Amino acid sequence: MKLRFFPLLTVAFAFTWAGCQDLAVENENNPNRLKALASPQDVEKLVSDTFTRYWSANQWSGASMPWSTIADEISSSWANWGMRDMASEPRIAWNNDPAYNREEMTEDPWYRSYTCISDAADGLNAVAGNEARFTDEDVDPVRLVAFAKFNMGLCLGTLALRYDKAFIVDENTDLEAVALGTVTLELESYELVATAAIAKLDEAIGIAQSASFTITADEDWIYGNDVTSGYLVQLANSFAARYMAAVPRSAADRQSADWAEIMRRIAAGITEDFIPIGDDNGDVREWDSMKFYGQEHKTWARADYRTIGPADESGGYQNWLNTPLQDRNVFDMETSDRRIQGTDGPKSSGTYFRYVGVSGPFPSSRGTYHYSSHTHNRYLPYQSNNANGEMTHMVMAEMDMLKAEGLLRTGGSTQMVADLINITRVANGELPPASGSDPAGSPTDGDWTNTGIHLAGSSLWAKLQHEFRMETFATTGGLAWATDRGWGSLVSGTPIHFPVPGKELETLALQRYTFGGVGGTGGAPKRGSYRWAYEYAADERGVSPR
Repeated sequence: MKLRFFPLLTVAFAFTWAGCQDLAVENENNPNRLKALASPQDVEKLVSDTFTRYWSANQWSGASMPWSTIADEISSSWANWGMRDMASEPRIAWNNDPAYNREEMTEDPWYRSYTCISDAADGLNAVAGNEARFTDEDVDPVRLVAFAKFNMGLCLGTLALRYDKAFIVDENTDLEAVALGTVTLELESYELVATAAIAKLDEAIGIAQSASFTITADEDWIYGNDVTSGYLVQLANSFAARYMAAVPRSAADRQSADWAEIMRRIAAGITEDFIPIGDDNGDVREWDSMKFYGQEHKTWARADYRTIGPADESGGYQNWLNTPLQDRNVFDMETSDRRIQGTDGPKSSGTYFRYVGVSGPFPSSRGTYHYSSHTHNRYLPYQSNNANGEMTHMVMAEMDMLKAEGLLRTGGSTQMVADLINITRVANGELPPASGSDPAGSPTDGDWTNTGIHLAGSSLWAKLQHEFRMETFATTGGLAWATDRGWGSLVSGTPIHFPVPGKELETLALQRYTFGGVGGTGGAPKRGSYRWAYEYAADERGVSPR
């Protein structure tokens, strides 16, 4: 037996069904694995759900909402999921006490990722041992193996992106031996976890390249998408590019990433936006909290000024920055970027952001600097249709801007950089085109402390970073935070990564530790320009702000 049944792992580490607090699954304290995966259809069902495991580890509330607020992508001072504690200023260290009542911010991505890895591994082992006797022509074991390895890679990538270290486990890990104490698992560095993630994605690529299969939209393995073997290859390459660019912890580390390889992956990756289709039938499987709560301006969230403010041309954002932190308040900005503002003045809405004007739904006692005049609503149809519809997860603009970044970092063609920027800058922002003769600049040009970064005279770097933020807003949990981390643009004291959850450390009898806080270990450094002043969780929908 390898990975399937979590209760055996309590002695080794807390990959327990019980550890996944809100996962509504049956308790299998003495499981019969052969019985549980007795048929090809049983194995297929297990593997087909691994994308949902990945999705819950990245797009459900605790895995996305607070990770957006600490990046100053959305703004919210409600305490839910740790948003208030971690997004308020001055930044504090993460509370890694297992008794902390916002523990889902780190526990949800951790335990849900390992649930994904566990299920994928069990599926792979069932196929390898032919325990389910794959003679049924209706079940293709090759696509099961490719899909399981793909999602295992995504979940290892999730762990590498968010935590300082994690366990590297897969279908070859004998966790029964771990539980019996004959084999010891070690927590590995995020760099090694990232390497393991890319290796799994490459295994999926190799299998898919050597086979021909289709996962139909009706089967719903990836929420309403037809996934051919060729498309799985493209997705795996694009996710690999994302992780390779986003995992680095500092500006120097991101500079040192293998940008030639990232660009190679992009060339072999997706050619259109990757858009899972939400079909929420009440069990909250196909659910994207960022596109539901993150766009709900009357109760939950606003668009943070630190993301949209650098496009201001009125001087209002600069005044906001120069105002002491606790005195900052809502203001009307002006910009020529039509994604933020329409043609009828500062109070008109753009195509991606809606002008609201009033201060916001947050208590003033928690800091009026959380207020904003705008809300994001590019994906409003999903919210308006009661969490049904398109849940855009990866846009071509992300890949285009990573390629442009790679070109700038490796001395490539500045005209090609400008052409990539202009795909969205001109068509979506209706801004004057970038030019290959524009100054290249540096990654600090697009920092949130700078204004007018989108204007014609700004550098290619500034324009690139503005496009990235506008186009990837609310697509993927943790992406804005990880990208700003690599650009050196996180607010001072924001954790650059998070510790192994306290519950896990307690089970392992390891000393608790943490990151973040101004001047603290693992807190984003102060910059010279810085200005002070479950299985389907029942409570994902219908929670109240606190």
